[in-house]
Amino acid sequence: MYKIIRNSDSTVREIAETYQARNYITKDLSPNVSLAINTAKQHKELETTQYDRIYYVIDGELDITIEGETAKVNAGDSVFISKGSEYHFGGTFEAVVVNQPAFGA
Repeated sequence: MYKIIRNSDSTVREIAETYQARNYITKDLSPNVSLAINTAKQHKELETTQYDRIYYVIDGELDITIEGETAKVNAGDSVFISKGSEYHFGGTFEAVVVNQPAFGA
C-alpha cells in the first residue's frame, strides 16, 4: 500500500497564533507514524511529548531547551526527542515534524 499526499490534500491545524501544523500523514493513514510541516513565528512553548519526535528544520532557527541544555537547531539540522520528554522550544522556523506513534493515536 502507498499513498501520495499532495500539498493540496494536507490539512492545517492552528496550534497557536504563532504556530501552525500542516498535516500530511496522520493517524487516519497510519497509527504508527505521522508527518507534518510546522511553521512558527516568534513562538515559545513548553511541551511534554507523548511520542518519539523528530524535528528537521527546513528554514529559520528552532531554539530548544531540554534536560537543562539549550541548543539552536538551524536549517538542515535535526533533533530527536524521546517520548515523555519535557522541553521548551520556540523561535521562527519551518520544520518537518515526525511523530511515532502517529500524533493523536
